[in-house]
This record gives sequence, C-alpha cells and structure tokens, in this order.
Amino acid sequence: MSSLDALEADFFGNLAQDTHGVWEVFEFVRLHYPDLTDEQVFERGYDYISRWHRTDWIRVSESPLHQSAIKQSELLDFRRQHGSAATRYLENAPSLDITETGQRVFADENIQPDDEANGA
Repeated sequence: MSSLDALEADFFGNLAQDTHGVWEVFEFVRLHYPDLTDEQVFERGYDYISRWHRTDWIRVSESPLHQSAIKQSELLDFRRQHGSAATRYLENAPSLDITETGQRVFADENIQPDDEANGA
C-alpha cells in the first residue's frame, strides 16, 4: 500500500529533480483536483505543505528560485500572512527542496515489482 497519493508522487517526482516555489504545490493541486475552488485549492495545498513540513519531507530552499527571506520556521506563517494569494507567485515567496527523508520515502514508493525481483 502506497503512503503517497497521486499528487504527492507527481510533485515529489518533480521536486526530486529541482527546487520548486511554494506556489507550485497549488499548481499541482489544481492539476490533480480541477474541480476545486480557489479557496479549496488553498486549503488542500496547505494541508499537503503542513504534513510534508511536519514529517520532514520538505524544507525551505537555501537557493530559492526568486529572492526570499522566509526561513524554515516561517513557512507555515506565510499562509497566515497571505491567505489564498499564496497560491500564486508572490514576492518573497519561499522555494522548497526535498529533504533526505522525503527522498527516501519517494524512492521507496517508486520501487516497481520488476525492480524488487531484480534486486533493485
């Protein structure tokens, strides 16, 4: 049984390759849940971000895509400060990187049955 849903597998597949802006989480929510309202996209996206932050799967990037002064401890405060406007790019918006824990979870989820049979 997978611990990642389709959005998470898609997002972490991308995040494992390069840094993403926090607003890109919401783009993935819109892609995977096209019938949600903007407010629902905001809530669902921050549910993901909060869980990934709590489980140490993501961190605020030290090399953000755009200049940002947001620190790891301030990531969830960004939500309270900007509300649903945070679902689009905003000045000072943080960028995210996958952590080693996140990489392990993603790698474990992506072992295919043929890989296991071949000792991968």
